[in-house]
Amino acid sequence: MIQTIKKAWGIPELRKKIIFTALILLIFRIGNAIPVPYVNTGLLGTYMDQLSTTVLSLYNVMSGGAFAQATIFALGVQPYINSSIIIQLLTVAIPSLENLAKEADGQQKLQQINRYAGAVIALIMGIGYYFVIRNMNALEYRDGAAGIFAAVVIIATFVAGAQLITWCGEQIDDKGIGNGVSLLIFASIVS
Repeated sequence: MIQTIKKAWGIPELRKKIIFTALILLIFRIGNAIPVPYVNTGLLGTYMDQLSTTVLSLYNVMSGGAFAQATIFALGVQPYINSSIIIQLLTVAIPSLENLAKEADGQQKLQQINRYAGAVIALIMGIGYYFVIRNMNALEYRDGAAGIFAAVVIIATFVAGAQLITWCGEQIDDKGIGNGVSLLIFASIVS
């Protein structure tokens, strides 16, 4: 195995792809350590530890602990995965989408639809997660203009983080090694 790694490292193009993939994974791990503003992560983490048998704890495992710490990548690639599944099912159910999939550039159009659907799902999940955090009393500002501003910042950060991580996965697909989204899921679970 070590010989295989040495041979792979000796090929300049492959070395660039390995380094690029490693850098994206590093960015992903750093983003999983940066908390969203206006959230008391200590209180949130304590509350999440008490929920060891719920769906939220499973989601926390899938995000590599980022969900319990309310980091910028807390939603992970789940919105993208969910939108992929929904678009795939709709392609079978809706004839116009099925025809689009058969066209020459149809897969690119479906991928674009998938990105937009992922953004909508990320928005829905971000709003839901905001209300989970709010119900746990883990917000610094809850009421008035400060509360509204904090809500907008938190939700926008979650959505932007989910979209950024989806983009990073696509960059690994294009310029790195392996399936980007699968590597990010793997990195989350391993962490």
